[in-house]
Amino acid sequence: MKQLTVFLAALALCGCVTTSSEHPAAAGEPEAMVAPTRNAQLADAMSRELAHLARFDPDAVERVAPELRALATAIVGLNDPGDAPDLPVTPVPAQHHLPPPPADMLDAPSLQHAIHLASYRRVETAQSGWHALMVAHGDVLTGLEPRLSQAEIAGQGQYLRLKAGPFDSAAAAQAVCLQITNSGDYCAVVDFSGLRMADMASAAGE
Repeated sequence: MKQLTVFLAALALCGCVTTSSEHPAAAGEPEAMVAPTRNAQLADAMSRELAHLARFDPDAVERVAPELRALATAIVGLNDPGDAPDLPVTPVPAQHHLPPPPADMLDAPSLQHAIHLASYRRVETAQSGWHALMVAHGDVLTGLEPRLSQAEIAGQGQYLRLKAGPFDSAAAAQAVCLQITNSGDYCAVVDFSGLRMADMASAAGE
């Protein structure tokens, strides 16, 4: 159990380092690269998303606590199988298969997928953040529509989540996220809800 606690603390510390620009690597020190495998890239993206949720949406972390503890147990067990505690895992409910969409909708683009790039307190700072992201990642963000959705975070108040989309699929959104996270910035696949940033800026008189 002691190793599990240490592992969780290390995971949190790792997330803080990879998602924050306040702790740059020491001069001349090479940055470790994520292995070019699908699972390694998934693990890297998950660690960034968990670090973000731990800071800004702790309720979401609580909802996946059993799965998170099970993952921690499995990783601790890789190093010392005899020391890994036996934690209960919540069974995943069976998924119900939905009927296929109508034939005339098969080629219709989906508007429900987007990428979450950052969170801000005010519309004007979100606009500045979007312009900065366009400078840094214009090759993958050009042509996407920025939207803002409100999020209430316990103990911290309201935030505006900056999203960009739409994408035809979650896989397409994830591919863009991987390019952004590989450069050190935060990105997560989300739904394309919210209001157009230009409309919110007009309503706020900015």
